[in-house]
Amino acid sequence: MPAYKYKTKSGATKWYAAFWYTDWTGKKRKKKKEGFDKKGDAQAFEREFLLKNSRSCDMSFASLVELYRADAEHRVREGTQETQDSIIDKWLLPYFGELQVNEIDAVTIRTWQNEVMSAVNPRTGKKYAETYIRTINSRLSAIFNYAVMFYNLKANPCRPAGYMGKKKAGKMKFWTLDEFNLAMAQVSNWSFRVAFQIMYWLGLREGECLALQPADILPSKVARIEKTHHRRKGKDKNGPPKTDNSYRDTSMPDFLYDEVLRYIGALYDIQEHDRIFYFQKGTLGRALTEAAKAAGVKRIRVHDLRHSHAALLVELGYSIVAVAERLGDTVEVAMSTYSHLYPNKMEAIAADLNRQGEVKNEAPDSVVSELEKVVKEHKN
Repeated sequence: MPAYKYKTKSGATKWYAAFWYTDWTGKKRKKKKEGFDKKGDAQAFEREFLLKNSRSCDMSFASLVELYRADAEHRVREGTQETQDSIIDKWLLPYFGELQVNEIDAVTIRTWQNEVMSAVNPRTGKKYAETYIRTINSRLSAIFNYAVMFYNLKANPCRPAGYMGKKKAGKMKFWTLDEFNLAMAQVSNWSFRVAFQIMYWLGLREGECLALQPADILPSKVARIEKTHHRRKGKDKNGPPKTDNSYRDTSMPDFLYDEVLRYIGALYDIQEHDRIFYFQKGTLGRALTEAAKAAGVKRIRVHDLRHSHAALLVELGYSIVAVAERLGDTVEVAMSTYSHLYPNKMEAIAADLNRQGEVKNEAPDSVVSELEKVVKEHKN
């Protein structure tokens, strides 16, 4: 595995790797990579490149991650990719990066899990949330599953190691209508208050709310949801909603429709396809926390306004199917998220079914008489 020395324009000595390989179509191709400070670095590059190309798990975990990221780039949304990358860079590569993939076993995974579970968030001084820890573990497991499927890894070492963290957080938090009204009375900023009202009364996700434009508020008193807002690398962008189900037209109560139109009308020189809200997600979170504290109600996240809307619909007697449709969720997701809000409804259904199915233990007189006649004839 040779490497080659060369001089740069500045006179520095560098090394490069140059070799032939067979690509996935069966064609012979030449690969060249310059700029290495040491001969061994150039040789290591060639070795890792050929291992990745040969689909061998003798490669390093860092090389596997490169392949995983390149594959995911075409299959997941930009926001999802950024979240995955941040977890990989912070929690996985520092520990596993230089290890050989097929030598990482369950014991190694367990040792790493213990470190993650004992880690303290420097921002809060507390351990990381159980749901976040679970997400970290799931990302590592997904990478090993990728290696099993496409790079001949015999088994995913995360499986025997077991999971850490929890899939779901504790008890869901939401505001009743009274709590919401108390909190809104403490919000003096009109744009914040309108945004909170939209999320509470329509069940929108925060990004869906922040992406709204005048053109999305239809004369039929419907909010058209067909995009979500996010900020990437300092730039505001609108992208597609979270899922296909998220594309929806959500009917608005009259008072909210009137308030939104009045708010839009007060915005200077706004165009049909301008955003009606100019702020970012963190701003809304801080404002909601301050309102909760001032109103003396429990603190909830901005996303919990969506849960509050779902809870209100359940209280009003709407089915889980109707809740899912309004929120832009599948019925399965809505059931897993909100079914606990229905316990009394389930008991009422059981009671109604019980009443419908009640039968007398005694058979009708006509049937009893007929049976007695048959028994008497049989004895004779």
